[in-house]
Amino acid sequence: MKRQSPQGFTLVEIAIVLVVIGLLIGGVLRGAELINSSRASRIVSDQSSVQTAFYGFVDRYKMLPGDLNGTQALLIDNFTAPASAAGDNNVLLEDSPAFFNNLSRAGFLTCTACSTASVITPGVTGAAPTPATYIVPAAGLNSNNSPVNVYTVPMAFYYNTGTTAGSVAVVGSSTAGSVSFLGSAGEGGKPLLLTGGSITSAILAEIDRKTDDGTPGSGTFRYTDILATQATSGASIFVDAAISAACFTGGASPFSWHVNPGTSCQGASLF
Repeated sequence: MKRQSPQGFTLVEIAIVLVVIGLLIGGVLRGAELINSSRASRIVSDQSSVQTAFYGFVDRYKMLPGDLNGTQALLIDNFTAPASAAGDNNVLLEDSPAFFNNLSRAGFLTCTACSTASVITPGVTGAAPTPATYIVPAAGLNSNNSPVNVYTVPMAFYYNTGTTAGSVAVVGSSTAGSVSFLGSAGEGGKPLLLTGGSITSAILAEIDRKTDDGTPGSGTFRYTDILATQATSGASIFVDAAISAACFTGGASPFSWHVNPGTSCQGASLF
Protein backbone atom coordinates (compact mmCIF):
# COMPACT_ATOMS: atom_id res chain seq x y z
CA MET A 1 0.00 0.00 0.00
CA LYS A 2 1.25 3.46 -0.84
CA ARG A 3 1.33 6.09 1.84
CA GLN A 4 -0.35 9.35 0.94
CA SER A 5 1.59 12.37 2.14
CA PRO A 6 -0.57 15.10 3.78
CA GLN A 7 -1.36 18.01 1.52
CA GLY A 8 -1.62 21.68 2.60
CA PHE A 9 -4.16 24.25 1.50
CA THR A 10 -3.92 25.47 -2.02
CA LEU A 11 -3.54 29.17 -2.78
CA VAL A 12 -7.11 29.23 -4.03
CA GLU A 13 -8.44 27.82 -0.75
CA ILE A 14 -6.39 30.27 1.31
CA ALA A 15 -7.66 33.13 -0.86
CA ILE A 16 -11.26 32.03 -0.32
CA VAL A 17 -10.75 31.87 3.45
CA LEU A 18 -9.23 35.36 3.48
CA VAL A 19 -12.13 36.71 1.43
CA VAL A 20 -14.65 35.18 3.84
CA ILE A 21 -12.79 36.62 6.85
CA GLY A 22 -12.70 40.02 5.17
CA LEU A 23 -16.43 39.86 4.51
CA LEU A 24 -17.13 38.92 8.12
CA ILE A 25 -14.98 41.77 9.47
CA GLY A 26 -16.57 44.20 7.03
CA GLY A 27 -20.02 43.02 8.06
CA VAL A 28 -19.26 43.50 11.74
CA LEU A 29 -17.85 46.98 11.19
CA ARG A 30 -20.73 47.91 8.93
CA GLY A 31 -23.18 46.60 11.52
CA ALA A 32 -21.57 48.71 14.24
CA GLU A 33 -21.72 51.73 11.95
CA LEU A 34 -25.42 51.16 11.30
CA ILE A 35 -26.12 50.79 15.03
CA ASN A 36 -24.33 54.06 15.80
CA SER A 37 -26.15 55.80 12.97
CA SER A 38 -29.46 54.50 14.31
CA ARG A 39 -28.59 55.76 17.80
CA ALA A 40 -27.69 59.18 16.41
CA SER A 41 -30.99 59.34 14.54
CA ARG A 42 -32.89 58.38 17.69
CA ILE A 43 -31.18 61.13 19.70
CA VAL A 44 -31.98 63.68 17.00
CA SER A 45 -35.61 62.52 16.96
CA ASP A 46 -35.89 62.77 20.75
CA GLN A 47 -34.45 66.28 20.75
CA SER A 48 -36.82 67.35 17.99
CA SER A 49 -39.86 65.83 19.74
CA VAL A 50 -39.20 67.70 22.98
CA GLN A 51 -38.59 70.99 21.18
CA THR A 52 -41.84 70.59 19.22
CA ALA A 53 -43.69 69.76 22.45
CA PHE A 54 -42.18 72.82 24.15
CA TYR A 55 -43.31 75.23 21.46
CA GLY A 56 -46.74 73.57 21.27
CA PHE A 57 -47.23 73.94 25.03
CA VAL A 58 -46.17 77.60 25.06
CA ASP A 59 -48.41 78.35 22.07
CA ARG A 60 -51.48 76.75 23.68
CA TYR A 61 -51.13 77.79 27.32
CA LYS A 62 -48.93 80.91 27.04
CA MET A 63 -46.97 79.55 30.01
CA LEU A 64 -43.49 78.08 30.50
CA PRO A 65 -43.59 74.33 31.20
CA GLY A 66 -41.67 73.55 34.36
CA ASP A 67 -42.50 76.97 35.83
CA LEU A 68 -46.21 76.59 36.66
CA ASN A 69 -47.77 77.52 39.97
CA GLY A 70 -50.55 75.47 41.52
CA THR A 71 -53.39 77.37 39.86
CA GLN A 72 -51.76 77.17 36.44
CA ALA A 73 -51.11 73.44 36.85
CA LEU A 74 -54.84 72.87 37.42
CA LEU A 75 -55.56 74.29 33.96
CA ILE A 76 -54.17 71.00 32.64
CA ASP A 77 -55.25 68.50 35.33
CA ASN A 78 -54.71 67.79 39.00
CA PHE A 79 -51.83 65.44 38.24
CA THR A 80 -49.80 68.19 36.61
CA ALA A 81 -46.76 69.14 38.69
CA PRO A 82 -46.25 72.78 39.67
CA ALA A 83 -42.67 74.00 39.90
CA SER A 84 -40.71 74.16 43.12
CA ALA A 85 -39.94 77.81 42.29
CA ALA A 86 -42.91 78.82 40.18
CA GLY A 87 -43.30 81.99 38.17
CA ASP A 88 -39.66 83.07 38.03
CA ASN A 89 -39.38 82.39 34.29
CA ASN A 90 -36.65 79.81 34.93
CA VAL A 91 -36.55 76.03 34.79
CA LEU A 92 -33.53 74.88 36.75
CA LEU A 93 -32.51 71.24 36.98
CA GLU A 94 -34.63 70.56 40.04
CA ASP A 95 -37.67 71.51 37.96
CA SER A 96 -36.64 69.50 34.91
CA PRO A 97 -38.96 66.60 35.92
CA ALA A 98 -41.83 69.08 36.24
CA PHE A 99 -41.01 70.38 32.75
CA PHE A 100 -41.39 66.93 31.20
CA ASN A 101 -44.40 66.20 33.39
CA ASN A 102 -46.17 69.32 32.13
CA LEU A 103 -45.53 68.42 28.49
CA SER A 104 -46.68 64.86 29.10
CA ARG A 105 -49.85 65.72 31.04
CA ALA A 106 -50.80 68.27 28.36
CA GLY A 107 -50.50 65.58 25.69
CA PHE A 108 -47.55 67.07 23.84
CA LEU A 109 -45.02 64.41 24.87
CA THR A 110 -45.24 60.65 25.41
CA CYS A 111 -43.42 59.90 28.66
CA THR A 112 -45.04 57.52 31.12
CA ALA A 113 -42.29 57.95 33.70
CA CYS A 114 -42.78 61.70 33.72
CA SER A 115 -46.17 61.33 35.42
CA THR A 116 -45.19 58.82 38.11
CA ALA A 117 -45.23 59.35 41.86
CA SER A 118 -41.50 60.02 41.87
CA VAL A 119 -42.33 63.34 40.24
CA ILE A 120 -45.68 64.16 41.84
CA THR A 121 -48.20 62.82 44.33
CA PRO A 122 -51.91 62.83 43.46
CA GLY A 123 -53.87 65.91 44.35
CA VAL A 124 -56.32 65.76 47.23
CA THR A 125 -59.86 65.29 46.00
CA GLY A 126 -62.67 67.37 47.41
CA ALA A 127 -64.90 70.32 46.69
CA ALA A 128 -61.97 72.42 45.54
CA PRO A 129 -59.41 70.68 43.29
CA THR A 130 -55.93 70.58 44.75
CA PRO A 131 -52.93 70.47 42.40
CA ALA A 132 -50.44 67.67 42.60
CA THR A 133 -47.58 68.13 45.03
CA TYR A 134 -44.18 68.56 43.46
CA ILE A 135 -41.38 66.38 44.83
CA VAL A 136 -37.75 67.28 44.23
CA PRO A 137 -36.12 63.94 43.34
CA ALA A 138 -33.85 63.00 46.23
CA ALA A 139 -31.79 60.69 44.03
CA GLY A 140 -31.46 63.23 41.23
CA LEU A 141 -32.89 62.96 37.75
CA ASN A 142 -33.42 59.35 36.73
CA SER A 143 -35.47 57.05 34.52
CA ASN A 144 -38.36 57.20 37.00
CA ASN A 145 -38.94 60.93 36.55
CA SER A 146 -37.39 61.88 33.21
CA PRO A 147 -37.25 60.60 29.63
CA VAL A 148 -34.04 58.74 28.84
CA ASN A 149 -31.76 58.60 25.81
CA VAL A 150 -30.74 55.45 23.93
CA TYR A 151 -28.26 54.62 26.70
CA THR A 152 -31.02 54.88 29.37
CA VAL A 153 -29.44 58.05 30.79
CA PRO A 154 -31.96 60.77 31.73
CA MET A 155 -32.38 63.80 29.53
CA ALA A 156 -32.87 67.19 31.16
CA PHE A 157 -34.12 70.69 30.46
CA TYR A 158 -32.31 73.74 31.81
CA TYR A 159 -33.42 77.35 31.34
CA ASN A 160 -31.76 80.02 33.44
CA THR A 161 -32.51 83.55 32.29
CA GLY A 162 -30.32 84.90 35.08
CA THR A 163 -27.10 83.57 33.60
CA THR A 164 -24.42 86.24 33.60
CA ALA A 165 -21.16 86.68 31.74
CA GLY A 166 -19.21 85.56 34.77
CA SER A 167 -20.79 82.13 34.74
CA VAL A 168 -20.65 81.52 31.02
CA ALA A 169 -17.63 79.93 29.39
CA VAL A 170 -16.23 82.10 26.62
CA VAL A 171 -15.44 80.44 23.32
CA GLY A 172 -12.00 79.01 23.81
CA SER A 173 -12.57 77.41 27.17
CA SER A 174 -14.91 75.10 29.02
CA THR A 175 -14.07 75.19 32.67
CA ALA A 176 -15.53 73.89 35.89
CA GLY A 177 -18.54 76.02 36.80
CA SER A 178 -19.37 77.06 33.26
CA VAL A 179 -22.99 76.72 32.21
CA SER A 180 -22.12 75.24 28.85
CA PHE A 181 -19.89 75.72 25.86
CA LEU A 182 -21.33 79.14 25.09
CA GLY A 183 -19.95 82.10 23.26
CA SER A 184 -21.67 84.97 25.02
CA ALA A 185 -23.65 85.83 28.12
CA GLY A 186 -26.77 86.22 25.99
CA GLU A 187 -26.64 82.59 24.99
CA GLY A 188 -26.73 81.60 28.65
CA GLY A 189 -30.35 82.72 28.79
CA LYS A 190 -31.46 80.32 26.08
CA PRO A 191 -33.26 77.05 26.87
CA LEU A 192 -30.95 74.05 26.87
CA LEU A 193 -32.22 70.54 26.17
CA LEU A 194 -29.57 68.10 27.38
CA THR A 195 -29.12 64.81 25.53
CA GLY A 196 -28.09 62.96 28.67
CA GLY A 197 -24.65 61.41 29.06
CA SER A 198 -22.91 58.18 28.01
CA ILE A 199 -22.82 59.30 24.38
CA THR A 200 -19.52 59.07 22.54
CA SER A 201 -18.11 62.19 20.97
CA ALA A 202 -18.15 60.37 17.62
CA ILE A 203 -21.94 60.04 17.76
CA LEU A 204 -22.32 63.64 18.93
CA ALA A 205 -20.15 64.69 16.00
CA GLU A 206 -22.46 62.83 13.61
CA ILE A 207 -25.51 64.50 15.17
CA ASP A 208 -23.83 67.89 14.88
CA ARG A 209 -22.97 67.33 11.21
CA LYS A 210 -26.51 66.19 10.40
CA THR A 211 -28.37 68.93 12.24
CA ASP A 212 -26.00 71.86 12.70
CA ASP A 213 -22.55 73.19 11.83
CA GLY A 214 -20.43 70.22 12.95
CA THR A 215 -18.54 72.04 15.69
CA PRO A 216 -19.10 71.67 19.45
CA GLY A 217 -18.59 75.35 20.20
CA SER A 218 -21.20 77.08 18.05
CA GLY A 219 -24.57 76.68 16.40
CA THR A 220 -27.73 75.21 17.88
CA PHE A 221 -26.19 71.89 18.94
CA ARG A 222 -23.15 72.00 21.22
CA TYR A 223 -21.12 70.20 23.79
CA THR A 224 -22.23 70.88 27.36
CA ASP A 225 -20.68 70.05 30.70
CA ILE A 226 -23.93 70.22 32.66
CA LEU A 227 -24.55 66.92 34.42
CA ALA A 228 -28.14 66.05 33.65
CA THR A 229 -28.28 63.41 36.39
CA GLN A 230 -28.14 66.02 39.16
CA ALA A 231 -31.17 67.59 40.80
CA THR A 232 -29.49 70.79 41.88
CA SER A 233 -28.58 73.91 39.99
CA GLY A 234 -25.54 74.73 42.05
CA ALA A 235 -21.89 74.29 41.15
CA SER A 236 -22.16 70.51 41.53
CA ILE A 237 -24.03 70.19 38.22
CA PHE A 238 -20.82 70.95 36.33
CA VAL A 239 -17.96 68.64 35.50
CA ASP A 240 -14.33 69.69 35.30
CA ALA A 241 -12.31 70.76 32.28
CA ALA A 242 -10.48 67.41 32.10
CA ILE A 243 -13.67 65.64 31.02
CA SER A 244 -14.50 68.43 28.62
CA ALA A 245 -11.08 68.11 26.98
CA ALA A 246 -11.76 64.44 26.31
CA CYS A 247 -14.85 65.34 24.27
CA PHE A 248 -13.52 68.05 21.96
CA THR A 249 -10.19 69.26 20.66
CA GLY A 250 -8.73 72.69 20.08
CA GLY A 251 -7.32 75.23 22.50
CA ALA A 252 -8.94 78.07 20.59
CA SER A 253 -11.71 78.43 18.05
CA PRO A 254 -12.45 76.60 15.78
CA PHE A 255 -13.11 73.44 17.80
CA SER A 256 -13.86 69.91 16.73
CA TRP A 257 -15.39 66.87 18.36
CA HIS A 258 -12.77 64.48 19.69
CA VAL A 259 -13.52 61.20 17.88
CA ASN A 260 -12.83 58.73 20.67
CA PRO A 261 -15.32 55.84 20.88
CA GLY A 262 -14.44 55.27 24.53
CA THR A 263 -15.37 58.79 25.64
CA SER A 264 -18.65 59.53 27.41
CA CYS A 265 -19.88 63.00 26.52
CA GLN A 266 -23.08 65.02 26.38
CA GLY A 267 -24.61 67.50 23.99
CA ALA A 268 -27.33 70.11 24.23
CA SER A 269 -29.73 71.79 21.83
CA LEU A 270 -30.18 75.55 22.19
CA PHE A 271 -33.72 76.70 21.39
